[in-house]
Amino acid sequence: MITIALEGAPDGLEGVRQLARAELPATVVVAYYGRHQHFERTGRTVRIEGRDVPVFRFTYSTAIAE
Repeated sequence: MITIALEGAPDGLEGVRQLARAELPATVVVAYYGRHQHFERTGRTVRIEGRDVPVFRFTYSTAIAE
């Protein structure tokens, strides 16, 4: 599990997330209210509960195809 921080996202989506991955990805996509919210790694970290956590910044949103 990898812990990441999301910033710049739509209301209610910002915050800390857990990813079920072994390696840190360059981008993350989160399904949220019928849309895919896309984030890119910033290279920055924030300290959360004594750990440095990578920050991912919101870049754009796309509709989820049905």
